[in-house]
Amino acid sequence: MKNTEAEKFSEYYKQKKITETYDAQREGTAYRRRKREVELIYFLELIEKKNREKVLELGCSSGFLTKHLGKVTAIDTSADMLKITQQKNPLAKCVYADMFELPFKNKSFDKVVTMRVWNHLNEKDLRRAIREAKRVLKKNGYLIFDAEDKSKLRRFISLIYKILFQPTGYKIYQYSLKELHGILRKEGFIIEKVKFIQHRIGRQIILRNRLIENI
Repeated sequence: MKNTEAEKFSEYYKQKKITETYDAQREGTAYRRRKREVELIYFLELIEKKNREKVLELGCSSGFLTKHLGKVTAIDTSADMLKITQQKNPLAKCVYADMFELPFKNKSFDKVVTMRVWNHLNEKDLRRAIREAKRVLKKNGYLIFDAEDKSKLRRFISLIYKILFQPTGYKIYQYSLKELHGILRKEGFIIEKVKFIQHRIGRQIILRNRLIENI
């Protein structure tokens, strides 16, 4: 059963005003487009999708990443987002589902990936999402996701920007690499590779994590 915070997050991205402006908000300037291009390159490098691998994408949104994954299972709690994703990648199996209660059997996937989703989760929900991803991963499977690095200045600037321009987007939680290492280690993963995207203020962390047994 989801808590109130997680439920609000899911409901937020079902709104038509969010769905209809999602891509425009994230690609509205040359700076944002370039940042997304770098982000995509890093994610695809860390996913390193191979033939016959079963990959699950959590929170596919409008299919920015899904478009480049070929045969993939992509889930989201927004039916409108899933329609957009299906158009971008006809090979994808798009499923209306919740990342906290995945409708898949244990050890079903080689890799689980999520982009720009788990940075909206507090630590309690982040751990819950990691555990559910772990459940559907095969032995020695991989989990790839990103987080916003801790930065008091970025948090302050983001608050001012939101007040002035009222952009769409849900609350962001920040985690240091050390904090993420501790969380992942406790949940049974080891960080294998890390990439950083430098923002004008602060940076984004992208991690490739391997599931290890008996931790």
